[in-house]
Amino acid sequence: MSILYQFIVTLSQGILPIAALFSSKIKKFHSGRKEVFKQLKKELDPRKKTLWLHAASLGEYEQGVPVLEALRQAYPKHQILVSFFSPSGYEIRKNSTLADCVCYLPIDSFKNARRFIRHINPSLALFVKYEVWPNYMLALQEAAVPSILFSGIFRPSQIYFKWYGGLMRESLQGFSKILVQDSDSIKALAGIGISNTALTGDTRFDRVHSLSLRPNALPTNLETLIQNFIGQTPCMVAGSVWPEDLEVLAPALAQHPNSLKIILAPHKVDPSHIASLVGLLPETLIETSCLLSKASVNHISKANILIVDQIGILNSLYPLAQMAFIGGGFKTGLHNTLEAAVYGIPLAIGPDFNRFKEAVELVELGGAYVVNNSTDAAQFLERASERNYQKEVYDIQKKYLASQLGSTQKIMREIKHMITE
Repeated sequence: MSILYQFIVTLSQGILPIAALFSSKIKKFHSGRKEVFKQLKKELDPRKKTLWLHAASLGEYEQGVPVLEALRQAYPKHQILVSFFSPSGYEIRKNSTLADCVCYLPIDSFKNARRFIRHINPSLALFVKYEVWPNYMLALQEAAVPSILFSGIFRPSQIYFKWYGGLMRESLQGFSKILVQDSDSIKALAGIGISNTALTGDTRFDRVHSLSLRPNALPTNLETLIQNFIGQTPCMVAGSVWPEDLEVLAPALAQHPNSLKIILAPHKVDPSHIASLVGLLPETLIETSCLLSKASVNHISKANILIVDQIGILNSLYPLAQMAFIGGGFKTGLHNTLEAAVYGIPLAIGPDFNRFKEAVELVELGGAYVVNNSTDAAQFLERASERNYQKEVYDIQKKYLASQLGSTQKIMREIKHMITE
């Protein structure tokens, strides 16, 4: 399996330059990695100790933010490196003030991994949630660098627990400590011989709580436009939506053409994807919709649907909403329900949510409404406008989120055992 993995990595490195010719995302993925080692030499001070945090993409970065903030405060003399696998994370957070250097993670080959670890010489390596790279884990072990995976969650369906998952199991065993979200994960890991675990919870709760106290401000021009769009009308934010979500949601929205302002924030914002979403709207809604990038103050105030054709501002939109729909629950994978739930507003999700612990618990408590079809979506919109239901949901969500806080402090206690001043 190890030989096969090395072959796949080598093959992917050869294919990437060709694939980049046909995809703008792959082009960024490929070109962004070309200058990584020059960037590290320029932006990292070899005289300082380095703390390295790796996140797959934007969601995992947000999950890591509370830890980054705590590291910055606890270890001011260390420099912090953040690496990304995905362009969608790197492009949005490449100028983060929480890190001294933000870069792409080079492809996981033996050569790249050893060179990267040798170059940054980290005092500690931190990986968020799912990121396990065999060659990087081997390079960290060879260099005797302690490593932590935090906010992890593990299920029997994952590759680590399959007969063919030997390489990934071995890589997982390479972590100095694995900090997980729930006791089921500890049991699952124990079943494959991994006992260096601790239950520390999910940092996303700390992150959304922090954001709710100090929401990220929208750029002034966007804030003006969006406030003019909403006016005094109740607003629903549909976040990270896919075509499968809108197929169910659109008929229900058509029943409320004037009593509700709708902010649609697609998961993908390329023109073809936006066009496919607009094509799913009933004609009456298309006539009253507008793109954020093309909106003017006069135009936007007359619209009923605002399509947000840019990424990175979704968590600044939820504070403006009286209800929310979280996308991905029909096919692609449910997106972050906590970003909306922290504001105590009625929220709906699609039926495929069982892989997401917080969604399962919110549904069980009555703090999230499951939408299976357009009839359910229409019923949600009706219930979400009722004061009694609003108060019921508010109380459930606030109590639930408060009960889950404190993960960052637990993780930092584990980190302090591994870092030398």
